[in-house]
Amino acid sequence: MKHKIDQLLLKGLSLLFEYKEPFLKRWKQQLTKLNFQNDSLARKFEAIIEMSFHKAADYEKLNVDSFIFSLFSEWQAQFFKKEEEYQSIYLLTTIENLFHQLLAEKTVTTFLDHQAVQSFFSRVLDQTFITQQVEAQNHRWLKSIISTNMVPLKWVAVVKKEQSDYQVEAVVCTESNPVDNHLLDICTSLKAVEIRHLSLAIQKLVGVSTGKEKIVQIPCLNDYLLISTEELLTEEQISFIKGMYLRQLKLQQLESKLEWKDASLLFLQHLLRTKSADDAVNAITRGLVDYMPFKRCALFLYNHYVDKGIGVSGYNVSDSTIQQIKEGIYTLPLIDKYFYSLSHSQPLYFPYALDILPKRYVQEYQLKSLVVLPIFVPTNSKLLGVALLDQGADTSFEVLPETMTTLIKFGQYAGELLYSIWDEALQQFGGPQTILTVREKEVLQLIADGASISEAAAKLHLSSYTVRDYVSAIIQKLAAKNRTDAAVKAIKMKLIS
Repeated sequence: MKHKIDQLLLKGLSLLFEYKEPFLKRWKQQLTKLNFQNDSLARKFEAIIEMSFHKAADYEKLNVDSFIFSLFSEWQAQFFKKEEEYQSIYLLTTIENLFHQLLAEKTVTTFLDHQAVQSFFSRVLDQTFITQQVEAQNHRWLKSIISTNMVPLKWVAVVKKEQSDYQVEAVVCTESNPVDNHLLDICTSLKAVEIRHLSLAIQKLVGVSTGKEKIVQIPCLNDYLLISTEELLTEEQISFIKGMYLRQLKLQQLESKLEWKDASLLFLQHLLRTKSADDAVNAITRGLVDYMPFKRCALFLYNHYVDKGIGVSGYNVSDSTIQQIKEGIYTLPLIDKYFYSLSHSQPLYFPYALDILPKRYVQEYQLKSLVVLPIFVPTNSKLLGVALLDQGADTSFEVLPETMTTLIKFGQYAGELLYSIWDEALQQFGGPQTILTVREKEVLQLIADGASISEAAAKLHLSSYTVRDYVSAIIQKLAAKNRTDAAVKAIKMKLIS
């Protein structure tokens, strides 16, 4: 099994390299549309893309996991702010979507090609770009290393290497050397161009100098441990401390990976049990609450026949009231301002729902903060709708970057499910404009049975012109290419037998 997955990942990597030139051309066009305020973020990402293609040139001899680990090291060096990390995860998803678009333009592309690209980017997210609450975890680890009493320590600090300087992330002191919390807070705000300056600053803030203190620096990937001790540390002791720290980093990454994987797998299994359009929309709204940290969900689909957002399902909110909502999408501030982001898989968080939704809905559903999740089909680059998520009536909240990251995959899983039954879903929820009348069904049934226009007209006692009008309306409602395609779609949607 592992061999098959490795082959799929390598196939995904080879496809990325195969489409390098058209991708780079389209990526430059994309950056102008994204219009990021943080230009340095785009430049950092450009550096990672360039490095990736350089390493991928010899993809036939490349180990995919080793390749991704090299990306991880570069990522750690480039992106050290959580807000930058989430924006970068969105950029990564945008890149994946560009490759899916390029694949879709080739007639020889198979679904396995799309899966190979999707698997590669999922592994990248899985291994590299899952945000961790590192500060709290490092604080716990520092306490554990002090509690071992392997050497007499006064304090231990974790320092992160950033682009041009070093940042203190956590400092813990021993019980024999207690320090006021406000001094520790000052320590964690320190930055310096040289790490030795941080060592001296921490020592002055938290140390009680006896003249015998020594500060040991231990490099660990992109982090440094600073240890204040009165004894020289042996090589064995340094190796032991470094090994402990690296192991806890691996455990943190594994824990985050498993949480993300578990939630995504449970949601996907939940969706696979559905048998109809009604089951599907209910499974999506319920799953987004059951497997993600939200309490309410409302799902809206886009009816392209009438350019309207149609309410189809709610969880912990009335289905009947949601299904009454039918809004012209281009009149909504949400679509007007953020359509480009939504149509590229990006979940959006809004502290104030009133900024993006009409006041009447904000008041009716007592909305405060809100997350908008695009229901997106990556293999076809189609936005099918959005899910609105919150923490309950009249409740403000914030969202962790790892939650937003996981939502990307949730939105894509929901999109793939709905796309597979899209005609049925629109027929059921799309409103009167897309529902076939009894007479239209009669006409289409005869066409499906092989009748010509004139034969159908004779059997129904109608003129040929009237039957042609019916056929034109049917083709438009079902978004069919011709009357044969309309008959095939109608049978699939169980509108006719």
